[in-house]
Amino acid sequence: MLKKLSLGLILIAFGTFVGCSSVQANRKLNEAPEDVARGDPINNVLVKEYLQTVLVFPEEREVKAYTRRAFSPDNKKNFFMFHMFYVYFKDGKMEHTLVFTATPEGSEFDGCWMLDAPTDVESYNLFLESSNPWEVEEYQSSKGETVLDLMETTNKILERLEKGYTFFGPASIRNFAWYHLVWMTLVPPPFSPEVLMLISMHKDNCTSAILETMVWEK
Repeated sequence: MLKKLSLGLILIAFGTFVGCSSVQANRKLNEAPEDVARGDPINNVLVKEYLQTVLVFPEEREVKAYTRRAFSPDNKKNFFMFHMFYVYFKDGKMEHTLVFTATPEGSEFDGCWMLDAPTDVESYNLFLESSNPWEVEEYQSSKGETVLDLMETTNKILERLEKGYTFFGPASIRNFAWYHLVWMTLVPPPFSPEVLMLISMHKDNCTSAILETMVWEK
């Protein structure tokens, strides 16, 4: 019973912190001007227009996925707390960052795709300058892959946008390859991954939105 309770508490902590959904982050989201902008309904429109442009004019463009510290450079990046975002490049230079983000109270959307979120742009630029306080790293697959297929990845993001996924902090539990080996057998409802996976259908966080739209170049 103690083991099950401990695992349940771990899962609650996972749901609270991973995917950029902590109380601290939500407070900033509702109060900081640069983050309130995440709720602007124009975000999805601008993302769609940009990605459609990429598909029409793919020449000299590429896209990569990155991980970094969540919320601020003061937080440690670890297995349970990190952030993911895309960077689109043109002629070898950053053209836009792209992220699926939570939206503040009162927004028309519950979660949206956004170009050039201030913390993504800031963290990436500092990464280029080598100071890297956000611990930005290019994402690699378990096979060491780093190069994404521009067209297929972009198409998958557009498909996800059209489906209108909403924001759900623990959605990235879907991406733990080992969850069914541990959590399924040890964690009882209501904290079991079966329940979390059921309620996370058609929902995303910054991590799941990236991991589930990436297509590696063949």
